[in-house]
Amino acid sequence: MLINKFINTVYNTVITSLYFIILSYPSFSKEPPCNENKKICAILDLVVGIKTPMMIASGTIIDKNFIVTNRHVVEDYPQVIIKFNDGRIKKAYPIPHNYPVDLVLLSFNKEMNIPQNLPLPLYPEGNIRVVAFDQGRNANRVYKSGKIIYFPDIKDSIKGRIHTKAQSLPGNSGGAVVDDNGDLIGFLASGDGNFNEVIPITMLSNVVKNISLDHAKEFLMIGKYIRLCADNLELAFNVQRKLDPNLRDNISSNCWNSKNKQLIDQAGQTFGRLGELQKSAKFLEKSTQLDPMSPNSLLSLAITYHIDRKIKKEKPIILRLLKLIPEDPQVLRLGIQVAGLLKDRKMSQNILYLMSLHNKEALPLAKKFIDNAFKIN
Repeated sequence: MLINKFINTVYNTVITSLYFIILSYPSFSKEPPCNENKKICAILDLVVGIKTPMMIASGTIIDKNFIVTNRHVVEDYPQVIIKFNDGRIKKAYPIPHNYPVDLVLLSFNKEMNIPQNLPLPLYPEGNIRVVAFDQGRNANRVYKSGKIIYFPDIKDSIKGRIHTKAQSLPGNSGGAVVDDNGDLIGFLASGDGNFNEVIPITMLSNVVKNISLDHAKEFLMIGKYIRLCADNLELAFNVQRKLDPNLRDNISSNCWNSKNKQLIDQAGQTFGRLGELQKSAKFLEKSTQLDPMSPNSLLSLAITYHIDRKIKKEKPIILRLLKLIPEDPQVLRLGIQVAGLLKDRKMSQNILYLMSLHNKEALPLAKKFIDNAFKIN
């Protein structure tokens, strides 16, 4: 057993190293020039690619010896491989902490020194954009900017992420998020292609304050839960009807114990897709507790309640979504059904008005539905 574990460790290390050595060679396609202002373009050199045995992600250099990335990227691996923007390859080592946020510091020298030059928290100016490692281009990239849907109180210690329509792609987790001035405001955590979630820069100081070797055992245990949760969710991805009981139990225990908002979200969505609505609601309710203004979590929970015919519980979720993303067609469709089923005239009038602004094509059918809902039997 020990020999097999040693062989697997060596194999993963060699394969990971070879992968980024290959990536370090120049790409055959010419990378287009950065068309942003100089300060934003300079962020390209502060972003790195990160390779673990399980994924490719991004990281952000905040000090000459430290990189920030997501906690879910490093899982329980003792080291990762870093690719700098100039092609250099280097190892980096996760530093244990016990602060419940999806961030981790990586050190180049295994030492527990604390970075001295942390970026200051601030409110963004204008739109925001992701700067991260792009797998397809094999290079760092500034993605298309987008508006902020929700910006949390920066004094809030844990709850709340920045939600945005700024573009991102798989492999961007841990990348820098900057505003129109080029100031760093946070780190990309997750997204679904429509709405992306950013951990505010203010969380970084809390992570640093909670760094200690005393947390190493717990840190690795949480990392193991993160890895096992992700592995089991991947196994469930192609399941179409019913989960194997063992797989269901593994997802329930590992994803819950991961304490990771993104994975708890994905577990809730997986259970919902397969009709296990009670489990779906449990996980998605937890996710919305961790981040009360997340469009992805709220919409998933609204759908679960809708399918389970828990319309009264769905209503406050829809009302919150209407404040966040009033233009979203799915939210408007769900909302008009909730208003009709609950015979809530004020809510129905509000949604019909929003439809007239954002989804005119659906307006005639929505009006017909509401008219029928309010007919006197």
